[in-house]
Amino acid sequence: MRFLLALAFLLLPAPLWAACSGTDQRLALSAVERAEIDARVAATPFAEGNHWIARRGSRTVHVVGTMHINDPRLDAVTEALKPLIAEADLLLLEGTRREEAEMMAAIGRDPSLTLITDGPSLIDRLEPQEWQSLAETARANGVAPWMAAKMRPWFLAVSLAVPPCLRGSPELTRGLDKRLEQAANEAGTGTRALESPMTVFEVFNSEPLEEQVRQLRAYLTLLGGEQDAILTMIESYFDEQAQTYFTIYERDFLQSDALPPEETRRIWQEAMEDLLDNRNRAWIPVIEAAEGDLIVVAAGALHLPGAHGVLNLLKQKGYALERAPF
Repeated sequence: MRFLLALAFLLLPAPLWAACSGTDQRLALSAVERAEIDARVAATPFAEGNHWIARRGSRTVHVVGTMHINDPRLDAVTEALKPLIAEADLLLLEGTRREEAEMMAAIGRDPSLTLITDGPSLIDRLEPQEWQSLAETARANGVAPWMAAKMRPWFLAVSLAVPPCLRGSPELTRGLDKRLEQAANEAGTGTRALESPMTVFEVFNSEPLEEQVRQLRAYLTLLGGEQDAILTMIESYFDEQAQTYFTIYERDFLQSDALPPEETRRIWQEAMEDLLDNRNRAWIPVIEAAEGDLIVVAAGALHLPGAHGVLNLLKQKGYALERAPF
């Protein structure tokens, strides 16, 4: 079950934190832990920055790292980027509103994309004590146990990743990507998706259900610290240090003792390849084929850094990279 990065993209709105409590995990690191995290981040290509400019010949590509959930600090970010969006020949997004509508229609036609529609529910697929613990966690997070039992493990994991204190905001999903899409529509700039709206669903559901259930155990060991993790994601994003948060999350996941260490590491590596690396590689031809000399690419901030990140892949295509203000 390759759901891990979906959780990493759940960056939630700061105004609602009045109803929550949380700790920025970066501030809770010991000096030794911080040094280890900093060393790993420093070894990562393009580890910092939410806005980069790639140039090759007459072609300029602005790469903007987004978060998909609302925060009032995005008002200023959007205003600063509006002139660029208006000038651009094309805005490329992970998905546009059109693709989002297609995705919701597909879910309506095929409930098996998110639900277990054949065979036993999670009640019978987990050990009794595991199900009891999961049912209690689901109930505490506002998900009825009978509904949780019918959810595909990845979909349940994502549902449980949002703390109850942050549910229900009508503005929850008004992240930077949607704000930039609106700016493009108002300016008459064309928009296009980097991938099919079903790509992530295909990744999530690529594992057999039995394997998804097995891997769910690894995620369940992390439950209980969502508010700290989410606050860390938010603050890391606005500090333009998404890779720092990601490195902390990776450390915590790999320290899980729900499965043997080698299997936990395999799950992580496969998740990163499917949800980040392979998608990043698939986006490069789309970017290259885009018509015009000024292109803006807006994608989740964790798609930017790393050896297989969008920025390094563009560099390998001959682009010169320069960090821009954000």
